[in-house]
Amino acid sequence: MTHRSGPEHGLLVLARELAALRARTGLSLDALARRTTASRSSWHRYLNGTLLPPRALVQELCALADEPPGRLLALWDLAAEPGGPPPPPPPPSEPGPRPSRPVRDRARPRLRRPVLTTVLAGGLALAAVLAAVSLPRDSASDSRPEPLRPGCTGAECTGRSSQPQACAIAGSGTRTVAERRPERGPSMDIRYSPFCEASWARIWFGRVGDRVEISAPGQGTRWTEIKDRFDAEGYLSTPMVGGGPEGLKACLILGDTAERHCLTS
Repeated sequence: MTHRSGPEHGLLVLARELAALRARTGLSLDALARRTTASRSSWHRYLNGTLLPPRALVQELCALADEPPGRLLALWDLAAEPGGPPPPPPPPSEPGPRPSRPVRDRARPRLRRPVLTTVLAGGLALAAVLAAVSLPRDSASDSRPEPLRPGCTGAECTGRSSQPQACAIAGSGTRTVAERRPERGPSMDIRYSPFCEASWARIWFGRVGDRVEISAPGQGTRWTEIKDRFDAEGYLSTPMVGGGPEGLKACLILGDTAERHCLTS
């Protein structure tokens, strides 16, 4: 079987992965438009593979689905290589007089080394990402993999990050128990993982100096702060606090005015 490769196929693979993430969130296109910075019609084109979405929008969807963005951003980088759709083919020329004798095929022009190197490098990079995305697991082994276990549970999660402990892994039941989404300015929410029996707060659309903190009865307060533009580009999470989702309090403190906005579960 022949597999397509190249940036155009990369766009289709990216669209397929984005559609899978959208399905995981359980959001309709209308709901997805309300919770992100793209319209319903734009999302329709992005998920069909007819238009490349903004890179930041991929990060937004990854955060909604609790998916680490690295793999999807790698697909986005590959899909963005052409810089736009290919130009249309030139119109056919009018037929001329037929030659009296066969014309030898002209020698095909050779690709210049920099162009050939770029094409080969792009194809190899895409192949590596597609292998990570779509290759099946080893079916030759009869042994079943051990079930994934959380890195911590309950109070032992306090002070730890949710991602390395697999607390926000897809399908683990992680849910939002409170959120604040103003029309402008930073947004925040409280996330609870029954898999790890722990919670944390997230901030996005913030600016350098903005801070978010979370506290739970008997667990103290944990916090994080946007330190640079890289922190501000995506979602930033506090360390976790152990225990159930009841009695949680999260506060967003704006760096420029020290204004506080708090949530409780």
